[in-house]
Amino acid sequence: MRRRDLLLGMAATLASGWLGAPAFALGRIPVGGRLAISLPWPLASIDPADLCDPTAALFAHAIADPVYALDAANEPYPALALDYPQLAGQTTKVKLRPGLVSARGKALDARDLVFTLERARRMGGAPRLLDLPTPTVDRHDPLVANFATTDREQVVRALALPTTALVPRGFSPTQPDGTGAMRAEPGTDRLVLVRNPNAARGASFLDDVVVQRAPDLSASLRAFEANSTDVGWLGAGLHAPRPQAVPFDFGKAGWIVLQTGSEAGAWGAPGVAQRLVEALPSERLQHLGLGPLPVPRGEAVWGGPPGPLLYEEGSAQLAEIARTLASILSRPGHELLPEPLSRAELQRKRQSGTFLAMLHVVRPLGPSGLASLVALTAAVDSRAALDVVRRPPRLSSFEPRSLTRMLRLGVVGELRVTGAHAAELRLARAASGDGWDLGASHRLPRKGA
Repeated sequence: MRRRDLLLGMAATLASGWLGAPAFALGRIPVGGRLAISLPWPLASIDPADLCDPTAALFAHAIADPVYALDAANEPYPALALDYPQLAGQTTKVKLRPGLVSARGKALDARDLVFTLERARRMGGAPRLLDLPTPTVDRHDPLVANFATTDREQVVRALALPTTALVPRGFSPTQPDGTGAMRAEPGTDRLVLVRNPNAARGASFLDDVVVQRAPDLSASLRAFEANSTDVGWLGAGLHAPRPQAVPFDFGKAGWIVLQTGSEAGAWGAPGVAQRLVEALPSERLQHLGLGPLPVPRGEAVWGGPPGPLLYEEGSAQLAEIARTLASILSRPGHELLPEPLSRAELQRKRQSGTFLAMLHVVRPLGPSGLASLVALTAAVDSRAALDVVRRPPRLSSFEPRSLTRMLRLGVVGELRVTGAHAAELRLARAASGDGWDLGASHRLPRKGA
């Protein structure tokens, strides 16, 4: 099923309709036009395999498709695969659709699938892969990857993760390539997503999406209020709502978490970070776009050593959250000092655990529930996340803030896709229900055009 066919089928069944009635009055969705956005998030690279990449949380869906996808009932169906995996003795065979070509023109086969899975395994963002046999390319069919297991469900679930979306051999996050509805051209201060005519599941309706990096939260709202962009991030304007702006809330694209490391000493123990963030006064956080916040409880006081509160450079929204948290939690002799780091350095420190405290994003690995626990655990320890996959715990609640009470991180809030958009724009909600689908978004033609 093509991505756009799926979208239209869903839209027809959702009476409330997030595409809006005017789109259906046209008889078909118009193709063409540009979407301009200003976002307080980094834009220099996108890595679908990185569980903690905020740029991937917002845009990976547009550039890279999974081999299998999940429907509304969390059941898998072939996306880039030709069909459901076939059993041959003790081997599970996955065949890719013939003729797959990446956005940059690279022909794709099973070698690219093997590369994708090994890369995701190394990066630790797909715990299910740690238990999955490394596939090999079939000697008789270059489109077939062979897995030395008879557990087809295990294979399908691993290939349906957002962190195992198919990418070509030699993939580079700074020049990302995939089979999604759009091709990405990242830059330090600007990201351009261009319609991908090679998209196996359907190219985008828009010609392109131009994203400018906002230096702070107010810049995005100011640009929207001035009619220079089409989307207001977290609101409809800085000083006053833009006339005829349409509010939207597409839920979370990830969680914003506070993680503690070995340099925090006793304050880096499991559960400490969650206790700290649960004590934060919600009225001090309301303007930061963190989604629903719990009633605070406990004492919001950092008692660990003084030192840096790390976050990714270019993440203006994280910078504002870091400054707010530091001002609330710090005490004389126990100061947290916000400090930006490059994505590569932040990733290195997170993987080694040698840091005091950091703010970062964790992407979901599936629908809410056990997948939430797997993702949050994997951000700290991929081996521990594999144990969760192997032996799912019986829990009364999978609410993220309760899941992290035994982890070295706490959920501050959500990276929430919410705000307002121009009246002529039709932003599409992701098929999963959380986040947006920029490849399926479109713009209504101007009257008289």
